[in-house]
Amino acid sequence: MKSLLLFCAATLFAIDGTVVNKTTGKPAADVPIVLMRLGDGGMMPAGNTKSGDDGKFQFAQGVDGPLLMQAIFDGVTYNKLLNPGSNGSGVEIEIYNTTKQNGTTKIVQHMMLVEPSGDKLSINESIIFRNSGNASFVDPVNGTFKFFLSPEGKENLQLRVSGPGNMPVSKQADPAGPANVFKVDYPIKPGESRFDMQYTLPVTSPGKFRGRILHPMNDKEGQTRLVTPSGVKLSGPGLEDLGAEPQTQAEVYSLTKADYEIEITGTGSLRALEADESSMPEPQAIPPKIHDRMWWIVGLTMLALAIGFVYLLQKPSTIA
Repeated sequence: MKSLLLFCAATLFAIDGTVVNKTTGKPAADVPIVLMRLGDGGMMPAGNTKSGDDGKFQFAQGVDGPLLMQAIFDGVTYNKLLNPGSNGSGVEIEIYNTTKQNGTTKIVQHMMLVEPSGDKLSINESIIFRNSGNASFVDPVNGTFKFFLSPEGKENLQLRVSGPGNMPVSKQADPAGPANVFKVDYPIKPGESRFDMQYTLPVTSPGKFRGRILHPMNDKEGQTRLVTPSGVKLSGPGLEDLGAEPQTQAEVYSLTKADYEIEITGTGSLRALEADESSMPEPQAIPPKIHDRMWWIVGLTMLALAIGFVYLLQKPSTIA
């Protein structure tokens, strides 16, 4: 009787579902799936299987904690998170074919947080990609994202990427050929993906900040916005002051010139949240290590700013 109850319980709470190729609209057969248990120690394997001819799969493991299913297709990993208490039956894992053509993949937003302090200039960049197609954009040779960065910034660069359904992961930037141009090999899946870069540069006050934007910039996509703390002013060709965000008094600028040289006066920082990490919400899946918390601090800071000055981001630039 006890064995029968255990069998019924395992059957009732087992995880099952279907792998669906959203490019073709059909179930995908023979796709490897790994089940990972998430906890304080990181991700631990909890099982593995493959989808059948009808795309269906099953794990005997029940949803007794945060679990992550990873389906690997055409060299790209697709994630499906199961939170405690969620229904593990009828789960659909979406996968896509891959393409080396980036016609449907574009940078739709680029934001730079500029914080001068003493002899250092701290830069945090967030780049939002949007893939409006039905295939994942991959290019291992040329990379899916290229950017310009001076040697001083490359020395201390920290780069993280997150895609639809993915947790942020650290990535390496490799030389792309031209001087100070780097590439990142990361699949851009349908939906939105985000690249976050953090680095510091030597600077004096007043000083100058030079750089180059490699992606197309126009009123509808690829717009670059610079944000500075109150008391820090920027000036230079192709730079338009959009005004201050009401809550934090951060100054917001629009950049329309790909090759820029910006003069900086003043010092300051928006990341006062660092002084009170106890107020930071923890990620649902894995509590971050101490050195990882900076990314949550920066992310929340950028989110707070985005809410406050969304109307400024929509303001068209008048600079040619």
